Amino acid sequence: MKKHWIPFLLAFVLPLVLVFWWWGGFNQARFELAQRGPYRYAYLSQKGDYYKLPEKQMEVLKTLQQQGLQAGTSITVLLNDPRTTPKREWSAQVGYLVDAGASVSDPLLIGNIPARSVVLVKVRAQPLLAPGKAYSALLDYLDEHHMKLNLPTVELYQDGELTVEVTR
Repeated sequence: MKKHWIPFLLAFVLPLVLVFWWWGGFNQARFELAQRGPYRYAYLSQKGDYYKLPEKQMEVLKTLQQQGLQAGTSITVLLNDPRTTPKREWSAQVGYLVDAGASVSDPLLIGNIPARSVVLVKVRAQPLLAPGKAYSALLDYLDEHHMKLNLPTVELYQDGELTVEVTR
């Protein structure tokens, strides 16, 4: 009986575990209290389900390239708490950091986030896994320290690492 399980484990379970590991599924979140910003970013607004954010990010990138501007780190500013806001009302600003002197034209907008003191969580994982891991860990951290989730949250994704910042 045991011999029948070995091929199953090798053929199905082991590859799933390896893919989950490769995508960063076993990586732990790291926390810091830090001074972050200021940020200047070019963005488009997204209303509704957050699953469309990657499409909007690519739209911003293409538009920046068409306008001859250099895109920096990707940034997403989440304006609503999905736990308490109906999905149709979720809103975000999706874009890229740009130089202080950068000037954009329609349809892009410019956003600014001042320097501020934040709690930040970092997770090294694929973009599909990283937000879930980061926000789960962040909400646990905030609960443990009797803090609330101050919106908006700022997400920066660079070199395989997601950083989520929330103002202290």
